[in-house]
Parts: sequence; structure tokens; C-alpha cells
Amino acid sequence: MVNRESTVPSTGLGRDGIELQLSDVWRRLLNRTDIGIHDDFFSLGGHSLLAIRLTVEVRRLFQVDLSAADLLSAATVAELAEIVRRGTADRPGQLVRIQAGSGGSPVYALPPVSGTVLLYPPIARAMGRDQPFWAVQSVGLLPGEEPLSSIEEISEAFIEQLSTVHPEGAEWNLIGYSMGGLLAYETARRLRERGERVGLVGLLDTRITVEPSGDPDFALRALLWRGLKLDLDIDWLRGLDPDTRAAELVRRAVAAGTMPADFDADRLRRMIDMYQFNLDALAAYRIKPYDGTVTVFRVTDRSLEGGTLPDDLGWGDVAARAVVCDVPGDHFTMVEPGQVEVLGRRLREQVDLLDTVTPLT
Repeated sequence: MVNRESTVPSTGLGRDGIELQLSDVWRRLLNRTDIGIHDDFFSLGGHSLLAIRLTVEVRRLFQVDLSAADLLSAATVAELAEIVRRGTADRPGQLVRIQAGSGGSPVYALPPVSGTVLLYPPIARAMGRDQPFWAVQSVGLLPGEEPLSSIEEISEAFIEQLSTVHPEGAEWNLIGYSMGGLLAYETARRLRERGERVGLVGLLDTRITVEPSGDPDFALRALLWRGLKLDLDIDWLRGLDPDTRAAELVRRAVAAGTMPADFDADRLRRMIDMYQFNLDALAAYRIKPYDGTVTVFRVTDRSLEGGTLPDDLGWGDVAARAVVCDVPGDHFTMVEPGQVEVLGRRLREQVDLLDTVTPLT
């Protein structure tokens, strides 16, 4: 009798029906034929929208519900197949290990206004596979979770989660894109108050304040334009009750090809609510001084800013020192392929620089 598993190349062919089906899904979603069971979804070109489609396909094929955090923790066919075989996904809370790395102080990424952390894998890869990298998603994205109401409360919850994996005595390197930068700043400030060693506080094009928007539909518009790519009458949408609105958005996004056919309207509604909860927390946040250094990763294309902002986006007014590091792209494209590679290198340079100058005591 032939031992079939021993004849399967480690780079490719599925070893059972589950791996074969998952490999087929990956080939269709990524439009590639060279899929190996140990290849990383995000390294092959996967992104947040494709990740959503992948979770829907897994639910359709195997009746297993995955969160974004599950996919980040199990980003290969082989790892994902293990979850499917168990019949249920692990729920490690909000904490996600994006890459294990091989040593050095970890980098912790905090979520933007969407609450998700799917934008961070390409950044982690660009920093180098040896860089340990974790991310934390917002409370409230999963069924039954109640979102937290303030930046201070969110930061405390993140510290509690991250402390469970943080190596004793290691520096805290914190980064955040957009709103995530404010969370990184507040988290660093609280850690310093406790006597912890803080290294990089990386603010990825984060403004020092968020003005309360006069537009009550800002969260809905942001999801429409950036996520679903829909141009709809906001007044008409506002007149719909939340359940009907979510169902209508799913229907139209499916028709436009920006959402898979069996995406859950309840999940979309939670995404919209998450935007609004986080925007409200930002508007209520009152920033306090920080006695350390922050590094502002500032985009070179500032055409979207609609005005002249200081190079350090105002962080020098509240931090003891603000360093500005230019990166290509605008606020949105800085984290997309073609630009994110430079951002990752700049981040790694700053982490390594701080490692050489920060005392170990």
C-alpha cells in the first residue's frame, strides 16, 4: 500500500479533500495556479476584501465560521485545513499573531477606525520575516461583543491582551495606521506611566486630533467608498432601518462584485457600527502629553489633505520629541502594494535604530 502523504510535495498538492478544496478556492480568489499548501495567503496577493470572500467560501463549503483574526493566524492552506478539520475556529480574543519572527522585540499593531487588522500582514512582511509581529482588533466585530466606548478604555484592554504575549523585559514597539496611531500613542503613554520600556511609537499618517464630523453619515460613507465601492444616495439609505439598509447594501455590493454572494448582512451591520463607535471614541478623546519620542510616517502625496498641515501633524506639541519619516503614497495608498514595501522598510529601520540606542535598564 502506497503512503500517499509521503509522495505529496511539501510545496503544493493537497493531502486530503479539505486541502484540495481550499487550494482550489485560493486559486480562484487569487487568480493563480502556483498555490502551495504552505504558501501565505497575503504574500500571494491576498488583501482584506479577498479575505472576506475566503471566509465566506469556507463557511459555504465546510459550515465553519472564521473571523479575520482566524485567517491571520492560519494564513496557509495547511493551517486553515486544521481549523476546518476541528469543525470550529479558535477564538483567541482580539489578539492575532501575524508572524512569529525569529527574535528581537515584537511590533504590536493597533487597529484603524474599521476595527480590523487585515491591512497589517503586508506591512509585517515588508518589515522582514524575522520580525515578530502581532495585531489587535477592536472589540465588537464578532457576534455578541459590545464595543468599548473610549480610547482610554480601548487602550487598557489592548495592554491586557498584549501583556499575555509580551516577552519579559522587552521593549514595547507600537504602531497604528490612521486612528490606530492615536491608540498606539495612548497605549505607549500608559505603558510609560507604569515604568515600561517603550521603543517605537509609529504613527502611520495619523493626525493629532480628529474633529467631530458634522456629517452623521461619515461612517457609512467611508464604508461605501473605501470598502464596497458603491455610489448611493445617502439620504435614501438613511431612511432605511438598520436591518433593511444592511441587506440592501449586501445586495448591491454583490451585484457590483465587491462582496461575495452569501456575505452575511449581520456582519456588514457590525462593520458599520464599528466605524461609528470608533469615530465617537475619537471625537471624545482628549490627548495628554507623552514624555517620549513618536515617529510620524508622513505621506509624500498630500493632495487629499485639503489644507496645509505641519510636517509632524502636530505631534511635537504633545510628545517630548517627534521624528518625521517620509513614505510614498497618499493616506490610502501608503499601505497598498507598490508603496507598502517602502513603509515596511522604514518601520524596520526605526525599530532597529531604537534597539541600538535604547538602554537595557
